[in-house]
Amino acid sequence: MKLALGRIDPILFVALRLVGSVAVLAPLLLALRAPLLPAADERAGLFWVGQLQVTAFLVCSIIGLSLVPPGRAIVLAYTMPLWAIPLGLLIAPERLSLRQLGGALVGFAGLVLFLNPTLVDWGNRRALIGNGLLLLAAISWAAGSCLYRRRHWQSPFWAQTFWQLAAGVVGIVPVALVLTRDWSVSWSAGLLAILAYNWVVTTILGYFWWSRVLAALPAAVAGQALTLTPLGGFGLSLLIFGGDVTAAALASIALIVAGLVLTLWR
Repeated sequence: MKLALGRIDPILFVALRLVGSVAVLAPLLLALRAPLLPAADERAGLFWVGQLQVTAFLVCSIIGLSLVPPGRAIVLAYTMPLWAIPLGLLIAPERLSLRQLGGALVGFAGLVLFLNPTLVDWGNRRALIGNGLLLLAAISWAAGSCLYRRRHWQSPFWAQTFWQLAAGVVGIVPVALVLTRDWSVSWSAGLLAILAYNWVVTTILGYFWWSRVLAALPAAVAGQALTLTPLGGFGLSLLIFGGDVTAAALASIALIVAGLVLTLWR
């Protein structure tokens, strides 16, 4: 996504990502004679789940990604399992052990360290907005996941996925109309490859798999699959874009991952 931002406006990228995902998934489901729509009494609930974990997450994360380095962005956006613990207690109460709660505290300690003045220029409005939006993206994702856990959905997972992505399109179009300043796109084979990867892998398959996991596990525990994402993203960011590695940054990442592992250790 960071590679795409030099060629396309961030919000326009999200719009093309969601519209393209729906355009790819709809004919596939029709060809397989699978239902496009969930059960009528589940559409409103899944619509709001989609607004939180699709629209809000993708919009906040892409704008944040355009403002801060990708290594920092991926660590903050993937603190979702930590936020899912307090939100889960409010939205979809599920029993958590003292070890899981202790892991959340360790993770939040890493988050505080990651936002300390030596790593974030608190006088830089751009950095503050970027970091704030990435945290809001993680909170939105966690809230949508906890909302999903409130009930047992009867609709097929592919119908759930299509409906959430369609809800994302409905949510992103007015945002794009208001916030997109530059509608020009520097089309290239590279940009098409990035969009295709985001359509199929990170959006269609990603949200399908995520719904499958959430159906079986609490949101905080389901985040176990995400624990390696911040490390992988931070390493790939350094490899592709360069940057400095400080002891404080490494310590904060270690605390965040340690908190996740401690929370999910079973």
